[in-house]
Amino acid sequence: MVDRPVRPGSFCVAMKTETETPSQVARDLLRRAATIGPGLRGHRTPVPEEERNGVLRQFQDAGIEPPAFLNQDIEWADRKAKLFEAGEYPDKGLTVTASALRDLAENFDLPVPILIEHAKSPLEIGYLTDVQADGDELFGTIALTRQANDLIEASGAHALSLGLDPSLLQIREVSLVRKPRVASARLFTGEFLNEPVDWKGKYEQLLAESESKGAHARLDELVASGRLLPAQLPFAKALLAAPTLVEFDGDSVPVASLVLSLVESGPVHGLFGETAPHRPSLAPSLDPEHRAFYDRYFAGLSLEEIAKNRAG
Repeated sequence: MVDRPVRPGSFCVAMKTETETPSQVARDLLRRAATIGPGLRGHRTPVPEEERNGVLRQFQDAGIEPPAFLNQDIEWADRKAKLFEAGEYPDKGLTVTASALRDLAENFDLPVPILIEHAKSPLEIGYLTDVQADGDELFGTIALTRQANDLIEASGAHALSLGLDPSLLQIREVSLVRKPRVASARLFTGEFLNEPVDWKGKYEQLLAESESKGAHARLDELVASGRLLPAQLPFAKALLAAPTLVEFDGDSVPVASLVLSLVESGPVHGLFGETAPHRPSLAPSLDPEHRAFYDRYFAGLSLEEIAKNRAG
C-alpha cells in the first residue's frame, strides 16, 4: 500500500493531474500502435508501410489522435532501468510498500513517454514499455530513439524519476533528471542490464577463442620449422576451426587436436634450409706458429681465407 496523508501532487515523483481514461477502443488501438512502435510488455513487431497506414486510418475513423511514432519508422534502442523502490519518504509524508510497487506493475498497460525534468517538450525521446516489480524495487524497459540513446550516452544523463497519477496507482511518465529522489533510479548500461548473464557461456567462448589463437600460432611455428608447407596452412586452419569430434583410438577427440598431432609428427621437409657442398676446413693447414701470429696481429681475419691464399 501507499500511505499518503498529503494532498495529491506533493510526491517527489511528479504527478499528472490530467487523468483522462482512454476508451476501450482507444486502448486497443494504442496497444496495437505500441507493438508496431516502441513495444509493449516485451513485444515489438515492425510492419510494412501499408499495414502501418491501415492502423493510422483506424485511428482516424475512431476520431483518436495517433501517437507520433506511428507516422514514421523509428529505430529503437531498448534499455533496462531501475524506476523506484519501496521505503519511507518522510519529506513527502509517504510510505511506499512492496505491494504498491506490484500494483504499479500490474496497472501498467500502455507505454508512457520519457520526459526531461517532468516537463513536456517537442522532443521525442522514447517510452517506458514494460514494468516489473521485484521485491522492494521497481524495474522497467525503456525504448529510446536511436538519436536520444546516443545523446544520453554522450551526456551521461542516466538518473530517472517517476511521474504518477494522483492515485499513485499508475505511471504517467518517466523523466531524466539531474537530482533523482531515489539515488539508484537510473538507466542501466553494459553488464548492469537487469538480465541474466550466461557467465558459463561467456567463459567457454573466451576459452575457445584463446585455444583457437594458440592453435593458429602453433601452426605458424610449424610452418617456420619446416613441418608444414605454406600452401597447406589455410587447409590446416580451416580444420582447426571445425568443432567436430571424431572417434580416434577408442575415444572422442576434437579435429583440431588430431590436425596438430598429425603435423607435429611429420618429417621436416627442409625446403627452406640452405644447402651447400661440404668443404673441409683449410685453417688446420696453418701451423700453430702462423696461427698465433695471425691471431695476434690480424685479429678478425678469416683463417680459412688466409690458408686458401697460402695454398694458392
